[in-house]
Amino acid sequence: MRNDQIFVLLLVVLLPMSGCMDNTVGEVEGTEDTESNTTVVNNYYNQTTNQPPVIHVASVGIQDDPVSISTYNSSTGEEVTRMYYSTFQFWLTVTDTDSNISKVGLDLDLDNIIDHEFSNNQSWSDEFSHHLSPGIAQSNGSMANFAGREYVEYCFARFNLIALDDAGGIEIIPYSVNMYHVEVKDELCLDDYAGLDNE
Repeated sequence: MRNDQIFVLLLVVLLPMSGCMDNTVGEVEGTEDTESNTTVVNNYYNQTTNQPPVIHVASVGIQDDPVSISTYNSSTGEEVTRMYYSTFQFWLTVTDTDSNISKVGLDLDLDNIIDHEFSNNQSWSDEFSHHLSPGIAQSNGSMANFAGREYVEYCFARFNLIALDDAGGIEIIPYSVNMYHVEVKDELCLDDYAGLDNE
């Protein structure tokens, strides 16, 4: 026999004896903890993360002019308090690739929890559906200037549009929407409009 053939033959015999060719494919690797006498198994999985819902918004806007709600002194008939409320409308669909939509609605106090839930008798992803907010008080708004309109302030409502799925996924879209149509003596976002007249 030639030397190179003898070398290959020895290599074939020695490799299994040394443990290099042990049949370990597909087995779980493990290490033993000598102190607690337990075995720690290191499993490796291809774990995937839940994808959150996706909100598709076609339109957001004010439904109608603000509604004025006043309280009056029962003795004198004088107006005691007055607040203006705006209602917003939404056209939207919601899709989710790996879960089911469980809840869609508005977070009105910006704590990332739905305060006003939208109802939908059909699938959220079938077609655009129309939804209304509750009346949002002017006092819940915030002041802002439109770019290019110096010294002109407008009252904006702030809220979050939220969708949840049944696997814990959440989609949050923040909105700031101009909420006032009728000016009240240039006073906007007040806590009380009593005594002020529309211009």
